[in-house]
Amino acid sequence: MKRSRQIAVTCLLTVVFMLWLAPASLIGTVLQQATNHEWDLADADGTLWNGRGVVTGMRGKDPRQLSLPPLEWRLDGFQNAGLLFQIKVNGSSIGQVQLGLYGWQVNLRGLGVEAKEVTPLLPGMLNKGDWQGFLNFRQISAQGNLQSTRISQIEMEWLNAATSLVPKGQLGTFELKGHSENSGVSFSITSQDGPLVISGQGSHSVQQGFQFTGELIDNAGLTAQFPGFLGAYLQAAGAPGHYTLNVSKLNI
Repeated sequence: MKRSRQIAVTCLLTVVFMLWLAPASLIGTVLQQATNHEWDLADADGTLWNGRGVVTGMRGKDPRQLSLPPLEWRLDGFQNAGLLFQIKVNGSSIGQVQLGLYGWQVNLRGLGVEAKEVTPLLPGMLNKGDWQGFLNFRQISAQGNLQSTRISQIEMEWLNAATSLVPKGQLGTFELKGHSENSGVSFSITSQDGPLVISGQGSHSVQQGFQFTGELIDNAGLTAQFPGFLGAYLQAAGAPGHYTLNVSKLNI
C-alpha cells in the first residue's frame, strides 16, 4: 500500500511538472482547432502560464493575414473556478483572459492596430477596401469554447479613416459600438466633424444580411466618387451634402 501511494504521488508530481513546463506553442494548436485554422499563435515563446507570442488570423482562403501586436500573458490566479491571465502589450496591461472547464472569456481594453491589418478579416466586398487609419479598441468582450466564439461587446474608434475606393480617400474619424444578439450583431456608428459625418444604427445576421439606417453629411464631395452600388443607398435630405442612408438586406 505504501509503495502504491509513493508511485501515485510520483506520477502526480510528474504530470504537474510537465504541465508547468508546457510550451506556449500549445496555445496556437488550441486556437487552430477552435477556429478551423483561421487563428494561430506565431513566434510563441515561454510556457502556457507565462509567455509571449503574436496572434495571427485569416478569413477563409484569403492568403492575406492579420497580425496583432505582440502579446504577453501571465497566470494571475483563479477566478470563478477558472484560471485568470493578465494580458500585456508593450509592457502595459490591456485586460484579462479567463479559462475554465467549459470555455473561456476575454476582456480587453486599449488595444490598438492599423486598419490595414484587419482588412483580410472583413467579410465580402469590405475586405477589398484597402482601409487605412488606426483602430483603437476601447473594449472587447468575447467568450467561447472549442466549438464556437462569440464577441458580446465591442467599442472602438477608427482614427483618420481612409480608403482607396475613392480618389479623395480621407473619410474622418468614427466611433463604433456593437453587441451580439441571438441572430447576429447590432451596432451604432457616430462621427464628429470631418470629410464624412455619419450617424446611425445597423445590424448584421445570416438571415437578414447587412442593414443600416442613418444620416450622412458630405463635407468634401466624396459621395460623387462612391462606387455605384453605394450611391444607390443615398437619398438627398434637402440641405446640400446631407443624405439619408438606408441599406437593407445587403449580402456582404
